[in-house]
This record gives sequence, structure tokens and C-alpha cells, in this order.
Amino acid sequence: MYPARSSTPSLVAEPLRKTLGLWQVSFAGIGVILGAGVYALIGPAAAHAGNALWLSFLLAGITAALTAYAYARLGSMQPKNSAEFQYTALAFGPRAGFMAGWLMLTADLFAAATVAVGFGTYLTHLVGTPIALNALALLLMVGVVLVTGVTVSVSLAIVLTAVEAGGLVFVIVVGIPYWTQAEFTVTPGGFSGISSAAALIFFAYLGFDELGNFAEEMRQPARDLPRALFISMVATTLIYVLVALSAIAAVGSRDLSASGAPLALVARKVLGPRADLAMSLIALAATANTVLLLLVSAARSIYGMAAAGVLPAALAGVSKTAIPLPATLIVLGVTAAMVMAGNLTQIAALTDAAVLLSFMLVNLSLPWLAVRGITTSGTARRSIDVLLPGGALMMCGWLLLHTGWPSVLAAAALGVVGLLGAWRRSPAAAPRQ
Repeated sequence: MYPARSSTPSLVAEPLRKTLGLWQVSFAGIGVILGAGVYALIGPAAAHAGNALWLSFLLAGITAALTAYAYARLGSMQPKNSAEFQYTALAFGPRAGFMAGWLMLTADLFAAATVAVGFGTYLTHLVGTPIALNALALLLMVGVVLVTGVTVSVSLAIVLTAVEAGGLVFVIVVGIPYWTQAEFTVTPGGFSGISSAAALIFFAYLGFDELGNFAEEMRQPARDLPRALFISMVATTLIYVLVALSAIAAVGSRDLSASGAPLALVARKVLGPRADLAMSLIALAATANTVLLLLVSAARSIYGMAAAGVLPAALAGVSKTAIPLPATLIVLGVTAAMVMAGNLTQIAALTDAAVLLSFMLVNLSLPWLAVRGITTSGTARRSIDVLLPGGALMMCGWLLLHTGWPSVLAAAALGVVGLLGAWRRSPAAAPRQ
């Protein structure tokens, strides 16, 4: 490991404070997963999958859950920030690790920009102000929260998680009476359409992978990180499938796909304009929550790689309020720049392609370590450590192909940039056990 030093007197490279417990991190995971995809992308996904939208959520959820197994196992072995970097470097060395971490870092920033644009779209639906201006105003407010410290950020996220989960439960409940009138297997594009929708809404499951970035601020990461991953995945997959069933039953896939505020449309259809207003406000809280947690995570990913020596050491500086301030300022600035040229569907597809490539590297890492006898478990457990990530690897590859070739090529180019950057900065050290 490389020691990180800061030339700024008020910022020093020191360990982050261990203040987070199981339920704090679990709710943070649920919050970052629930916030964006289902509120912002359920409409575009419905255009691909039709009434079988719920199957797309299920397919994406299974892929994410299998990948979460690799994160849980590797997280218990290497409970450090910048999870993708740490896990892949453990198996293949720092250069491959940096490429995985770089892909996920850029994906986090793309995702934050996508969700900020989604926030702007819902606010435009309410008051008519420009989408980009709305998104930038959100980033300014989020920045104020971020510099106050991780405990305040996560505590606010828990409150917003309760609000957004309440909104999704509302959609589920109001749509249930319409379930008997819908045909939930009708899809215009067959399994290919379902897969394309799953590739798009895989974005909706981003969040479980971010929990590893809280590892250095958890009191008992080896025990609680796998549990938090399991809780987050089960809860969110169940909610997503039920929301998809209710939304399709209430308004149909055609109207859902044509709306810029799809869940507000469901509320209006069932209960009228006042419900539209209420659901739009909840959507604003949900998307704001996701942006907050994505930027918290991205800043800690930069901190983790800088502390390991594969990014400039100054980026590992920690402020007097125990936050990685230089990294936080960078992620805010980069996200703001992306917002200015943002298109929701295109950025989401690029985000998914980068995420899926990073996940493929992580899913390769656990079997590699298991085959070499490095995982601390018996023969049966090691077999599972090979089979489950192997299945996740194939499913990630299948969804990657359905993000579209422009997104695949752009993500591959980002990976090459990361590999070249690692080759320049990193010699032969790696966080191995």
C-alpha cells in the first residue's frame, strides 16, 4: 500500500471515523437503489418490455443479486473503500484493480448526473423551470450536505429513503385493484425487448455495490457488510417488481413510456391532479437522495484509490469534519459538467455499460481467488464461490450486449483509459492477502 500525504495543512490522510452500523448502511443501500431507476427510467424501460416490464426488473435483480454475492464475500476479505479497485486488485493486481475502480467511479458520476437530470425533469413537470438549472441547484444543495460529514449525509438519506419508499408503496397500493385487468406477459419485442429493458433499468439496482465504499466507516464491516447487501437486494427487488405490476396495470405500457414523470402519471390516473403533485414531490426527494448517496460513494472511491497510491495522494486528504474534501469537490464539479450535456436515456445506457464491465471484473475475481485456494472456506463454499459469480458474469455479459454498441464501445474506451492511467501510476504493489 502507498501512504498518502497532503500538502494542504488543514487536510491530512488519516483513517475515516467508524460510526456506521448495519441498519444505517442497509437503509443507505435501499435508498440509493430505490431512488433513481424506478422513478426516472420506468417509462423508457416500458417502451422496450411492454406489459412484461416486471420480468425485466426481475432479470436485472437476479443479475445484481448474484453479483452482490461476490461483493459480500470479497468485502469480508477486504473491507476497504473503493470496493471494485480493492476486490479486483486482490485477485489480479493494482492495474486491473484500478481499471475496475475507474469504470465504477466514472459510472457513479454518470449515474449522479442522470439522476440529477431526472430530478430536473420532475421539477420542470411541476414549475416549468429549465431541467439543467434544476439539476445544478440540486447539486449545490447536495454539496452543502456533503461537507457537513458522513453521519449527517447518511441520516438525511435515511429520512429521504422513508419518503421515497412510501411513494413506491403508494403506487403499489393504488395499482393493485387494476391487476386483474392487465395482461402482464404482453411484450412487443419478446425476450430481446425484456433484456433491453433489463439492461436499461439495471441502473435502478446501482447502490448495492456502493455499500463497500462505507466499509472504512462501519464499526464491524466484515460482519455487517454482507448482511447489509442481502437486506438491500431482497427489499428493493420485491418493491421494484410490485411497482412495475401496479404501474403497468394502472396506465399501460404505452402511456407510461410516453410520460416524463411516469409515476406521477400513475397517481394522476388513479386519484387526480393532487396525487400527481404529491408523487412529483416524492420523486424529487427520491432522486435527490440518490444523487446524495452516489456522490458520497464516489468521493470515497476516489479517497480509497488515492490512499492506495493509484491516484494523486492529495485526493486522500480528509477535512476537520472527517470527510474526503478534495475528492468531494471533484465529484461535485465533474457531475455538474455532465449535467450540462445530459440526456437521461443515453447517459443511463453508458452508465450501465461501464457498471457491467466493472462487475464482470469483480465476478472474475472471486472465482480466481477460490480456485487458487485464497478464500478462507471449505470445498463446498469454494465451489459456490466459483459457480455463483460465474453465473453473474454470463448474465452481466448478456445485459452488456443489450445496452447498445455505442455504450459498449464508450465504456470499453473508458476502461482502456483507466488501464493506461494505472500503467503510468502503479508499479507492482497490490492490496493482497
